[in-house]
Amino acid sequence: MTRALVVGGGFGGIASAIRLRAKGYDVQLLDRCPKLGGRAQVFERDGFRFDAGPTVITAPFLFDELFELHGRRREDYVEFRSLDPWYRFQFSDGDVFDYGGEIEDTETEIARFDPADVEGYRRLVAHSEKIFDVGFTKLSDRPFHKIATMLSQIPALVSLKCYRTVWQMVCAYLKNPKLRQAFSVQPLLVGGNPFNTTSIYGLIHFLERRWGIHFAMGGTGALVEAYRKLMEELGIEIKLNTTVDK
Repeated sequence: MTRALVVGGGFGGIASAIRLRAKGYDVQLLDRCPKLGGRAQVFERDGFRFDAGPTVITAPFLFDELFELHGRRREDYVEFRSLDPWYRFQFSDGDVFDYGGEIEDTETEIARFDPADVEGYRRLVAHSEKIFDVGFTKLSDRPFHKIATMLSQIPALVSLKCYRTVWQMVCAYLKNPKLRQAFSVQPLLVGGNPFNTTSIYGLIHFLERRWGIHFAMGGTGALVEAYRKLMEELGIEIKLNTTVDK
């Protein structure tokens, strides 16, 4: 059996190990940290457990697929729960904005702040879908080991004005200051800044509309633990506290 070595125990490394095992490789996964998960770490304080990294799931089928490759069901390892609302924004003056559910629910919330921005939101989602068709549908599962792959998509990205920041894109459609803040928040979920992150990340608006927002019960750490259990069942060797020098 051909051996495969995966360096890094974040979600990318975990997914690589599980996919390689499905192709028949003898897989070993190494990570210098004492726990799996990469940035998806968990810490406990005063009897509560906190996610120190990612918290929500926007494309649950991608997580399900890793179990299905081996004839398993994700539901037997960890529960995903659909959220409603997806997010609750609380402003310093006491105003609350609930974002999520059906698009009509979001439009009703928007109208409470500024009825004129309802149509702007519809146009924002329509623009987001166009970015989604390029950034997610065409590019998300393609390897970028050849520069020509990315270069071939530049004309489409330029036509969608992806040189703008997320903040600039949102401001082009919405006028209310609070709504602008609420609909620019997505880059923060991946450690980005809405004021300098490319509006390619604007595809998340449509991504959320497509599959909703989900939460792994027990936190992201429960999802990491589910994959650890799966890898052990598959015979994938996991070595933590291990540094790779070369």
